[in-house]
Amino acid sequence: MRPFGFCFLIAASTLILPVACDTGGETATPPCIGATGGGGQTASGNPASSTTSGVGGGLVAGCQPPCAAGSICSAANTCIPEGTCVDAEDCAAGLTCDATTKTCVPGGNCGSQEASAALLSPNLLMVLDRSCSMMSKVNGVTKWQIALAAIGTMMTAYQNKIRFGLTLFPDLVAPDCGQAVIPFPPTVGNELPIANFLFNALSFVNPFYPKGPCVTNIDTAMLQASTEPALTDPTRENFVMLITDGAQWKGCSLGGADAGTEATITALLAAGVKTFVIGFGGSDIDPQALNAFADAGGVGVNNGMIHYYNAADAVSLDQALAAIATQAMSCTYVLDKPIDDPDQLFAFFNNDPVKVPRDETHLNGWDYDAATNSVTFYGPYCDQLKAGKVTDVDLVNGCSEPTPG
Repeated sequence: MRPFGFCFLIAASTLILPVACDTGGETATPPCIGATGGGGQTASGNPASSTTSGVGGGLVAGCQPPCAAGSICSAANTCIPEGTCVDAEDCAAGLTCDATTKTCVPGGNCGSQEASAALLSPNLLMVLDRSCSMMSKVNGVTKWQIALAAIGTMMTAYQNKIRFGLTLFPDLVAPDCGQAVIPFPPTVGNELPIANFLFNALSFVNPFYPKGPCVTNIDTAMLQASTEPALTDPTRENFVMLITDGAQWKGCSLGGADAGTEATITALLAAGVKTFVIGFGGSDIDPQALNAFADAGGVGVNNGMIHYYNAADAVSLDQALAAIATQAMSCTYVLDKPIDDPDQLFAFFNNDPVKVPRDETHLNGWDYDAATNSVTFYGPYCDQLKAGKVTDVDLVNGCSEPTPG
């Protein structure tokens, strides 16, 4: 059960976002090929050979007298501690000797040829229900608190990977079923402003605290979302995420009620904007309507009779938001300069010297699009990016090695 209130999660040198508080035998270095031990013999017991392998696997000349245990023979014909280097020849292909740390690092002479690229982050407009029913509780915590904590967690996890936006319904305009201006259109750097806005909305005296008007106007909220100019950006993917804990209020029909909502979502999809649908926290939702919305949005869940994300509590809401953010994340990087010859462009993950293959079939690898000057990863490689398993992407022009860093 999540307790009441928020704490602050501090992301190093970046954001402070509100999230829900929780209370409560000897290892030896593998011998180098032909490396000598303290007795001047190889691991096989033969006399030391004239060449040994450096720390990174590079072949180097033998040292006389042989190096003592715990040392290797460097390319400079001197004994150095295992795990260090003094010359690039001490290192394997694709590695070079860092003069400062005296260790083999990826890169060779390719560092200056790394292509500068930026992740093409998608737009995601969150359409959040703040009707009075959000004050009801799940496991002792209000749905409002749970929803705001989950959004904070998602924005922290996907900071700078998604361009977040936010609007809430019902708005504070007359008539009660109408919507005014979207407070946070999707853009880069919205995480902290949205987090502060939502943190303040935890206070009863805040105008956006869910104490009224007590209506659920999904139709006009989605109609409002469909007018957001940021979602017409043709250079990136665009998404809407509807989070509601109830059904369309019968007294609201300014946007066409359920039929109007479905029509709006259908039109968004035709314009290239997909809509995720989350039904949150209980029995007040309308499964039939949410199924129709999810199907119209183009990213419904294939879960038997339920096509929307069904989040009954804090854990399942966190899971739904994480799944949606992962699906929305981009695998495209835009280069700062055009590439003359894509055949001389190479891609690497996490400084692994094994190249990510180019795949013009877009099934498993990467490909270059000259029209947008971008590289997109496909298949399992894209899955690795979305799962957060890749901490460093190197795109190197004219050099088939990863770069340091």
